[in-house]
Amino acid sequence: MKIQQAVAQDLIDVLYLMKVCVSDMNEKGQKHWNNAYPGTDFLIKSIEENSLFIYKDVETVRGMIVLNEEEPEEYKNIEWQGKGEKILYLRFLAVHPNWQGKGIAKRLVEYSEGYAKDHSYSSMRVDIYGGIDGSEKLCTDLGFSQTGQFHSKFQQTPYYAYEKSL
Repeated sequence: MKIQQAVAQDLIDVLYLMKVCVSDMNEKGQKHWNNAYPGTDFLIKSIEENSLFIYKDVETVRGMIVLNEEEPEEYKNIEWQGKGEKILYLRFLAVHPNWQGKGIAKRLVEYSEGYAKDHSYSSMRVDIYGGIDGSEKLCTDLGFSQTGQFHSKFQQTPYYAYEKSL
């Protein structure tokens, strides 16, 4: 098992992972991601900016996460604990359906925390789509606190905002 920054050669594997994950989520009634969102351009940009990290095992990409400092617009009205500090945003955490429930998401979040500490971030923020089993428990088990919620203009199910101070 290895977590590493994605490089251009990983793009096909990342796109495949996203396609499988989106299909699986949509089959479960979770329509917050689709073939256009997060989108190929966003993934390419994330690779170019060294913000996309992949979980590889036996040279197979089994999971991914994007780590960056770009605050999503939906976060503007949330009462976060940390103000004006160096914040790391955890975005687009995805694990291939065949390997879900095996601790990969936990490892990616733990890796993110180590990355945040190594790069002097004061806190980490993430949002969880309300319809995903186990995601909220993962956040609380790893020391995140729920700080609010918001609705996307395209979704009825709320997103829950979590933060962890470092």
